[in-house]
Amino acid sequence: MNYFIADCHFFHSNIVRLNPLKRKPGFEIRILESLRAVLSKDDRLFVIGDFAWRLPEGFLEEWTSLPGEKILVMGNHDWWFKEGELSPFFDYIYDFSCCVEIGNKKVLLCHFPSKDLRTYRYLELQERITNEFKDGDYSLLIHGHVHWNSYGVFCGCHLNCVKCLNVNVEFTGFKPISEEELPLW
Repeated sequence: MNYFIADCHFFHSNIVRLNPLKRKPGFEIRILESLRAVLSKDDRLFVIGDFAWRLPEGFLEEWTSLPGEKILVMGNHDWWFKEGELSPFFDYIYDFSCCVEIGNKKVLLCHFPSKDLRTYRYLELQERITNEFKDGDYSLLIHGHVHWNSYGVFCGCHLNCVKCLNVNVEFTGFKPISEEELPLW
């Protein structure tokens, strides 16, 4: 089974201050417990960007003790780590995007949405993923990057005719989403 999660922001203490309605101190434990509850040795977990803010001692052992294959599709916060620093945590790392087939549907994974209505940062990356989605004849874009906000603005992918699902933990109850839950049909 494939599972998808984004914006874990492990050990990013400032994110609690930035989003106190959704993030509480200790949110890392909540994420790890939810992953342990669903993952098995035959599963694949796709972390779609912004994995961690820092990597404290002992976290590698805790993370790698989770069953299954772990795949990172890098997000803007992951780019801050030194080359190779995240490699021990993942079986595979993709710099920007990757494709996974579910049934007979092609699903594009990228940290960035096709259109972020809340900021003008990363516009060239939003355009890049929009073109990749359309040129590749994908059925769904799974992304993160856009955090929960009290204005109810989550993304504008639909404005680019891109069907999407934001799997930021703030929208998923800090749990991964399984391939069976994807809006593919």
